[in-house]
Amino acid sequence: MTPVKKQQGLSLVELMIAIVLGLILVAGVIELFVNNRQVYRVQDAQSRLQENGRYAMKVITQSIERAGYLGCATRSALNINNILNTPNDYLWDITTPIEGNEATGENQWTPTRDVLITSPTSGSDILTIRTIEPPELRVVSHPTTGAPGSAAITVNSGNGLALGDIVLAHDCVAGAIFEITSATPNNGTLEHAQGTGTSDTPGNSTATLGYNFGAGWVNKIATNSFYIRTRANANVPSLYLKNGTTDPVEIVEGIESMQVQYGVDTSGNGAADTYQTADQIGNWNNIVSVRISLVMVSVENNLTVDGAQPYNLEGVTVTPGDRRLRRVFTRTVTLRNRVS
Repeated sequence: MTPVKKQQGLSLVELMIAIVLGLILVAGVIELFVNNRQVYRVQDAQSRLQENGRYAMKVITQSIERAGYLGCATRSALNINNILNTPNDYLWDITTPIEGNEATGENQWTPTRDVLITSPTSGSDILTIRTIEPPELRVVSHPTTGAPGSAAITVNSGNGLALGDIVLAHDCVAGAIFEITSATPNNGTLEHAQGTGTSDTPGNSTATLGYNFGAGWVNKIATNSFYIRTRANANVPSLYLKNGTTDPVEIVEGIESMQVQYGVDTSGNGAADTYQTADQIGNWNNIVSVRISLVMVSVENNLTVDGAQPYNLEGVTVTPGDRRLRRVFTRTVTLRNRVS
């Protein structure tokens, strides 16, 4: 009987073959992991683009739909008496419900942007919307002594108003915009004395509102500007909202550009006859709709496989210089308070 030889070990050739086979297996697992990871990154970025785009459009749309809302005075906007010292200022021109600034060059906008809109992204438009804020405070009394509307207005206490607030007193016949000069208006007494105001407020040119609002309401006015700005200490473009003189607030990250066109009613029938950019508008009170285009961009780079991803913006093909994902969201919104 031939004795069975026991294996004494592996030869160098066998060991090398085993190592190569192991490396091939490991390489395959790594390749599978990398591919799956890239698919996950792309899908996650696409989901974020979709979610952020929808939310940004919702915020802007709701604001546009409220443009020009002046409570019961909405339909009598021509009868609003603005007694501020600077009634046509960017912050206080409430009877112009919507305005814009078209990006016309490197860090240039037409009409010229207001200095309160800080660090906007070059090449992106600016949209400003004016309306009134809730709640509507019912007027408790407005004495008729003296010149029409010269007496202080009384509303309920605990109203949240403060010295220097700019408000609209209104009913279904007329309205008046004034600065509150009461030291403690939260107690319900809203004075509107003549004065120069402060560095942040315009002051009143007269103490007479010109109308008695004994059966009316009082609301704070709101001037909201949407624009694109890069977040501080980060290379992330975002949609920002500036309300009055307060600091701008980041609304949605990953928005590279906002382009705006305005539907102009040239025939007076309440419908848009043509769409123009802000630098082409002659009378902002003829605007009845707004067409918004947002260029959403992924926060992460190196997501596209075949180089840069071109996209179409207002009929123009744009090829970026990176490999981020992009998608254009476009919506046309009617100004409900400006159409029949």
